[in-house]
Amino acid sequence: MRKDWTIIRQILLRLEESATPNTVLRPDHFESLPAQEVAYNMRLLAEAGFIEANVQELRDGSGQIAAAIARRLTNSGHDLLDTIRNETVWKKIKDTFRDKGLDMTFDLVLSVGKKIAEQLLLS
Repeated sequence: MRKDWTIIRQILLRLEESATPNTVLRPDHFESLPAQEVAYNMRLLAEAGFIEANVQELRDGSGQIAAAIARRLTNSGHDLLDTIRNETVWKKIKDTFRDKGLDMTFDLVLSVGKKIAEQLLLS
């Protein structure tokens, strides 16, 4: 399974839209996306400290995620979302990685996004 930045961005945006500080966001709330992919990306975000989430795997050895609930953005999650929220900046981030043939990591996305935002501010 792969890290999917489109799903990651959607998870972060949905958590930010929550009307309360803590919520229950499950993979089945993303109707058009495969639940296992959403759950996997929730786990990646939680492992990296960008969201608080509960993730449980099935006990049958299949490796599938039985349940995933994203509860809230952390401060680092807000910073990541602030970097990738704007459509113009987000498109430039993706274009930069594609043009350079590099994989998008959390650290690099934050770094490149900040540089792009600085360039936009100074222009």
